[in-house]
Amino acid sequence: MTCDRGVGLAPSESEERALATAKRMAKEQRRSQLLQTALAIVRDEGTEALTLARVAERAGVTKPIAYGHFGTRAGLLVALFRDYDDRTTEAVRVALKAGGKTLEDVASILSAAYVDCYLSMGPEVRAVFDALSASKDTQKFLESWRQFLVSEFRKAFAPFVELPPRRGKAVFVGLLGAAEALAAAANRSSRTEAVTALSHIMIGTLGGKTRD
Repeated sequence: MTCDRGVGLAPSESEERALATAKRMAKEQRRSQLLQTALAIVRDEGTEALTLARVAERAGVTKPIAYGHFGTRAGLLVALFRDYDDRTTEAVRVALKAGGKTLEDVASILSAAYVDCYLSMGPEVRAVFDALSASKDTQKFLESWRQFLVSEFRKAFAPFVELPPRRGKAVFVGLLGAAEALAAAANRSSRTEAVTALSHIMIGTLGGKTRD
């Protein structure tokens, strides 16, 4: 005699795991949908129109769902930029691992990656970055992001360059400032010129501080 599971009986352990997985996947997919919807709003209506309520309306979900994912408008801006930045950071790490054999290699790879990252942002992501820069609520995030970039620069050059901690931080903060300025200038001039100039600045700054 067989016994079918009846209505109202507790699910088995395997069924609970399956339900939890399905719920988690649905949440990740929903977050991705909301991020894509937010970028579409920025593209079509500008960042001034970007609110969690507008995202929920355009995505066809309730407001609590959007607020549950991002909390605040600032949280949404951070999530939008971080989603883009995570992908570009991973691409830079892969490039460095494959070709960063000398200081000159690393300077060339980082320079190209930084400029290309800026140029590939597109108008939507650049508008999000500008909105982040203009918001008092996201200044801590931007500062931590810049500190992260400085640490990534330092880590990339560590096999070839030896600097004391405090002085080294100042040097790499300066290099990041040069990278930001040249990447922005690449929009008005030439990508090749910006990459070449940034690479030369990195090599000129760090070339005399190489490890023996």
